[in-house]
Amino acid sequence: MSNLQQGPSSNSNNVTPDGVGQTAGFAQAAQVNAPATASAARLAGAGLAGGAVSVLQDIAGRVFNFDWMGANGTPLDPEADWRVRISMVPATAALFYNNQSNAIMYPLSQTRGVIFPYTPTMTVSHAARYGPTTLTHSNYSSYFYEGSEVQSIQLSGDFTVQNVEEGQYLMATVQFFRACTKMFFGNSPLAGTPPPLVFLSGFGDAYLPYVPCVVTNFSHTMPGDVDYVKTPVGSSLDNVVGNQINTNMAGRATMLPTMSTISITLQPVYSRRNIADNFTLEKFSAGALIDRGFL
Repeated sequence: MSNLQQGPSSNSNNVTPDGVGQTAGFAQAAQVNAPATASAARLAGAGLAGGAVSVLQDIAGRVFNFDWMGANGTPLDPEADWRVRISMVPATAALFYNNQSNAIMYPLSQTRGVIFPYTPTMTVSHAARYGPTTLTHSNYSSYFYEGSEVQSIQLSGDFTVQNVEEGQYLMATVQFFRACTKMFFGNSPLAGTPPPLVFLSGFGDAYLPYVPCVVTNFSHTMPGDVDYVKTPVGSSLDNVVGNQINTNMAGRATMLPTMSTISITLQPVYSRRNIADNFTLEKFSAGALIDRGFL
C-alpha cells in the first residue's frame, strides 16, 4: 500500500491523503537479554513469548511495523507497503490522529491512519441496475439500463494486543471509527458538518486507489474466550523498565482483549463534479482514472 504517494483528498480532485511521521510518545523498545536456551531462542526468533511469560512483556511479538522495516531489517519503501490503510487528508487528520492533544487517537499518526495488522477479509461489489418492462402478450420481459454503482465495501480484520503499545493502537483505532460515524455538533465551530470523509487504500494502487469513502457502520467484537490486558490509554511508554511495563502509569486504565475483530462498512462516494469532469468509460477501462480514486 502506498503510504507516501500522491492520491485523493476530500475535494472532487482527490489529492492523496498524507500524514505526519511523528512518533506517538512511545519509548524505544526495551532491550531483551539473549535467550538462555535453544527453546527460548526459537521462540524469540519467531517473535513469541514463553508460555509462562506475561503477554505485556516487550519480548511478545510485534505486529505493527511502525518504522517501515522489512523482514530482513532493511528499510522498507513506504510505497511498497500494500497493507490496508484507512486515512484522512491532512486538514482533517489534524483534527483527529495528527493532533498531539488527542492522546487517545495520536498513536495512529505513526502509521498515517489506521493500518490493519493482519490481512482483513474484504468484499467489494459493483452493480449495474436494469429495470424490467413487461410487454403485453409476451413470454419475456425487456430490461432497460438504469444506472451503475459501487456498492458498500465490507471489511473485517483482527487486532491483537500483545503489549501496551498495541493496546493503545487498538484503542486509538476504535476511537477513530467511533468518531467517523458522527457529525460535528453543539458548540463546535464546525457544527453542522457531516461525518468526515476517509480514504481506503491497500493491495497496490490498481486495486484500492485511495478510494474516497464514508463510514456507514462500525463494530468491534469483544470475545469472551480470550485474555484481557490492562492498558493505560492516552499515556506514553516512557517508564518501561527492562521487560517490565508499569500498567499503573498515567492514563485511562482500559481492559482490552488479546484478540478481537473490527468490522466496518465503507460507502465509496464521488462528487458530481469529479464524475462529470473526469470520468469516461474509455479512460476507466484503461486504468487512467486510478489517480482519481475511481473503483
